[in-house]
Amino acid sequence: MKNLLLGIGWGWLVATAAAAGSLTNRTFDPYFVGFETDPAMDYGGASVVSVHSLVCRGISRFLPVSYAAPAYEFFFAAGLSTFQHEVFGHGSRGREFRLHPEYAFGLDFSGGTGLNKDPETMEQLLAIAAAGTESDTILAHRILKDLYAGDDTDASKIPLMAIAKIDFSLYCLITEDPGDSPADFVEAYTNGNDVAYWLISRQAQRRGGDPAAVWDNDYVVDFSDPLLQDNYDDVRAAAIWNLVDPAALAAMYGYVVDHVVRGRTQVRPPVVPLGGEFGLTVGTRAFMGLAEVTRFLDLYLVTPGPLVNVYVRDLDSSLDRTYGAGGGLHRIPLGPRAALSLQADFWEEPESEEDLYDGTGWNASGELSFMFGQTVGLSAKVGGKSAGFFPGTPLADGVYGGAGLLVAF
Repeated sequence: MKNLLLGIGWGWLVATAAAAGSLTNRTFDPYFVGFETDPAMDYGGASVVSVHSLVCRGISRFLPVSYAAPAYEFFFAAGLSTFQHEVFGHGSRGREFRLHPEYAFGLDFSGGTGLNKDPETMEQLLAIAAAGTESDTILAHRILKDLYAGDDTDASKIPLMAIAKIDFSLYCLITEDPGDSPADFVEAYTNGNDVAYWLISRQAQRRGGDPAAVWDNDYVVDFSDPLLQDNYDDVRAAAIWNLVDPAALAAMYGYVVDHVVRGRTQVRPPVVPLGGEFGLTVGTRAFMGLAEVTRFLDLYLVTPGPLVNVYVRDLDSSLDRTYGAGGGLHRIPLGPRAALSLQADFWEEPESEEDLYDGTGWNASGELSFMFGQTVGLSAKVGGKSAGFFPGTPLADGVYGGAGLLVAF
């Protein structure tokens, strides 16, 4: 899969190589490094973004020609997306459950996560199987919000957003159909395909299977189970939904036109103008939950102050469909050096054969960033939630949070 992602990056290079320009401005976002309550997908992703931006900034000093930027920006995005997928995806859920994950990476940008303890429940295994694409989608969404909020943002982040964004869809679309090719589906499972693992884990949860047997590839798949095919069809539909994201496509357009062709380091994607400094765009996201596939429809309102992001989503268990909604304000200015972000979410758990959660779920969080001067600052967030799955947050109910250092130069 990562080889395909690299091919996409090189495709952008070929498509834009005729438009030579120089990278003209040198204002960069603060770099971030920090920690977060596991699963550390959000702040882990913010640190990965900073590494990518720092590497690309360094290369641009020695190769300040804009048409060459896609070559190294997509190249390092492919590798760092794999790192995010494994370490802050599968690994972060493994750490959340104290299963002591370990990692392996290849020169072809492949990666794998192992566990030194077997998962104790199917709930844990479901969360671990879904976590790789979940974490990449969390990373892509944060970059998108930064791109549409406030002033212009580092254009080099956009290739990382794009590759992280399509991780979920590619994984789903390359997974063999269990109804058409059972042998290939089982081979995908034994080779560590995340979507096959997730589908089989859902079946095992319904049938009281042993999580250790599923993890060790010893589970015998029941292909007569109609929900196996229904779950597969649902996740394929979610993969296509995730791809047709107008906000992400507009960001790619801005990347080519403003960054590659015109040589701008800072860009802001085009939006539907509403007059003054206001604009509007929409986006799509999707995740594998523990007993459902969930699809988000985002509305982004660009303002002179914060970015307003509201959404609705469905939660489809193949037996029942329920809905959720939420919204937030991203980067509310608190003077020239501070910004506050707020988020609130609620949803209704669908009925399912997996029988893991029921009732109404909720999540709420806030994040404060503050620069002490021109070069050093802090960022911290705290949140609380009900028990159950919400993307990028712990499964248990209670408080979570994180903190990190901001450095600008």
